[in-house]
Amino acid sequence: MKSQPHIGIIRDQRFGLHKTGLSHPESPERLAAPYRMLDYEFPGEFTELSAQLATLEQIEAVHLPPYVAMVLATAKRRFTNLAADTTACADSYLAAWLAAGACVQGVDALLDGRMQVCLALVRPPGHHALPAKAGGFCIFNNLAIAARHAQKRGLQRILILDWDLHHGNGIQDIFYDEKEVFYLSSHHCQSYPHSGMWEETGQDLGQGYTLNLCIPGGFGDRDIMHLYREILTQVVERFGPQLILVACGFDAHAEDPLGNCALSAEAFAGLAALVRTLGPQDNDAPLLLALEGGYDPAVLASCLRRVLEGLSGAGEQVWRADSPKAAELVTRAKGVHQAFGVWTG
Repeated sequence: MKSQPHIGIIRDQRFGLHKTGLSHPESPERLAAPYRMLDYEFPGEFTELSAQLATLEQIEAVHLPPYVAMVLATAKRRFTNLAADTTACADSYLAAWLAAGACVQGVDALLDGRMQVCLALVRPPGHHALPAKAGGFCIFNNLAIAARHAQKRGLQRILILDWDLHHGNGIQDIFYDEKEVFYLSSHHCQSYPHSGMWEETGQDLGQGYTLNLCIPGGFGDRDIMHLYREILTQVVERFGPQLILVACGFDAHAEDPLGNCALSAEAFAGLAALVRTLGPQDNDAPLLLALEGGYDPAVLASCLRRVLEGLSGAGEQVWRADSPKAAELVTRAKGVHQAFGVWTG
């Protein structure tokens, strides 16, 4: 029987410096509630680290220097609209720099063998950020920066898994023509940013290394577990990732104010158990999960509790129940990707 993986958590009160306004859904309370949950329910159970700043070189491995300079310039103003939905206060640049740095820090901790699983509880989120543009509440693309850092450390096969309700258009754009980073996203295509269609599969050397799974509204627990049990298992087996990064969003929960799916917290426990099994447990591929969406603080704390249980082996195991709805999506994904032979066959 395999032992429980060594789990680390990166958290930092300075993420709360990023103020977005009284009515903005991406608020400091998103982390305050999960942090309280950790303190009351898991005291001393995990290795906890404070975030470290990314270097300028690490940020600019993904983002263009003029855009980085624009983000830094927000420190001179009380509030700045970086995009129609993305607000920065005078301290937001620091929180964003720390969020990217925390994910780099997590990669280092994993690759140095200090832990097998790392959960980075960061904000602002990152998967919508483009090289020269903020958007979708995201300033820097945290996981893209972490993946670039892992490549500099010599890794050649990195899997980025994105189970946020919204498509990670920034991550896709950054790695779209590369075969070293496989991007797999399940998302509601009719929601922001209205990208990530089935036929978006990568280009040039990256053809077949982008896998978009367009899920319908109302997608439930059995649906998501059937989908990932079939698809992710094959991707890991054929691609053989040396590192798995998860854009860990919870806005597909039934009670999320910005969502339209029907997942429960137990679904996220099942997803966490699955990536633990396919990553550090059975394939020696370390696992970094970085917080993305999820906009009801109490629901977010509940989901993260279940994720930690799934990662530690005490949560819901991978359900074997079948879903006809998910089976149709599996068939469609295989049909779109069969010609590339990257993960099908």
